Amino acid sequence: MKKLITVFALAALCVVIALGSVACKGSDKPANDVPSAVTTKSPAEIYNAVAAVAKFDGMTVVPTRDYTDIYGIDPAKVDSSVWYMSENPSLNADEVAIFKLSDETYAEELSKLFKDRIARQLQVAETYSPAEASKLENAEVVVNGSWVYYCVGAEAEAMMKVLRSEIK
Repeated sequence: MKKLITVFALAALCVVIALGSVACKGSDKPANDVPSAVTTKSPAEIYNAVAAVAKFDGMTVVPTRDYTDIYGIDPAKVDSSVWYMSENPSLNADEVAIFKLSDETYAEELSKLFKDRIARQLQVAETYSPAEASKLENAEVVVNGSWVYYCVGAEAEAMMKVLRSEIK
């Protein structure tokens, strides 16, 4: 009799284990279906898409060596970046900065540096050109995960649309 009860108990245990493993397996989908701020494109590739709609006259790259000395950016926390500004920033406020950070915790600080830069540029532009000042007034700095970006230009709305579609 004890053997029969043991066999039934083991059989019941096997059924419970089998049913439990099927129930726990669930879906093959990840538990978190929320898209992350990840793109396979480089900042330079994204800039090319932005520049296609921007209609810039003449842009020059901001050298990475200037990040620290002139702008106060910590290059050790930047994975990759591209930053273009007008060849003559004292007459034209056009700019695009796209930064992918290696340290996501640095995003808010970098955002503040960019906002401060835009505010300084706005003060200067108000003295020489209301049209350039209006470009800066509409500038928006965006933090999306490890990405921080902004653009200034007559086509800012179209540029931001490209940036948002490229950095998801």
